[in-house]
Amino acid sequence: MKAIVIKEFGAADKLEISEIEKPQIIDDQVLIRVKAAGINPVDTKIRSGAHRSSKTLQLPAVLGKDVSGVIELTGKNVQGFKVGDAVFGCAAQTYAEYVAASPNLIVKKPENITFEEAAAVSLAALTAYQAIHEHLKIRSGQHVLVQSAAGGVGHLAVQLARIAGAVVSGTASGRNIGFIKSLGADQAIDYKNERFEEVVKDLDAVLDTMGGEILYRSIQCVKPGGTVVCLPSSTKDDPKAIQYAQERGVSLIWFMMEPKKEQLQEISDLLAAGQLKVSVEKVWPMESIVQAHQEIEAHGVRGKLVVRIA
Repeated sequence: MKAIVIKEFGAADKLEISEIEKPQIIDDQVLIRVKAAGINPVDTKIRSGAHRSSKTLQLPAVLGKDVSGVIELTGKNVQGFKVGDAVFGCAAQTYAEYVAASPNLIVKKPENITFEEAAAVSLAALTAYQAIHEHLKIRSGQHVLVQSAAGGVGHLAVQLARIAGAVVSGTASGRNIGFIKSLGADQAIDYKNERFEEVVKDLDAVLDTMGGEILYRSIQCVKPGGTVVCLPSSTKDDPKAIQYAQERGVSLIWFMMEPKKEQLQEISDLLAAGQLKVSVEKVWPMESIVQAHQEIEAHGVRGKLVVRIA
């Protein structure tokens, strides 16, 4: 089968298309004929060698963690899925024509979304879901600020917070102000022309997808007893941020997303009902994966990027 691989760590041009062995499934797996794979920032970090998982990655390696496609084979212990089912979810090595996946990490694809849209969902939506519901514990009437609200996690977090009944503010560049308002944001802040900490104060919660200076300024916006979730794990050892949060009586949380099938199913149900929408800015062919990684590393992507496999 064809797959996008890296034979050494480095820049995006280390990605190449190779012929590799088709995966063999065990009794508790399904074989998915891949239609599309989501491209996530973590993929670029693994490719560059900067991610902690890079240290244990055996090269050559296939990247990718989001998948959508059609089940081609099921292991004898698998229940709830059959050959021909259209599915999406979490797996490893998804930049390939075939993927072996656990049925515990995939769900059936709603008919009203495309394979490309489905491929963009899992990691970003689960991260947003767990931030909003498990860690920020957003309740109706609370005010939450979503940083980088037009990004992959951010645009889904805005919608999930609105579904939870929150008042939602979001930061974005000027070109994305209308976009995040269309998602349901009550207030859109152009971060290039406004300092968000001067616009919003006494917040119940902030979802910070940026870290660094943005984290300090986010803490400043939250009232005592509120919570800031910061996604970039590279910032979790920042003693100044931790001290500043403690001084202000603000809870500061970092977490790693844990794939959970029941949450993925709930997200799928929201997509099927039209209550949640995933935005795919661009779909790239396999042959353009280098340019796709370069684009995501340049930041400024609205929603998600996807690579079409089939």
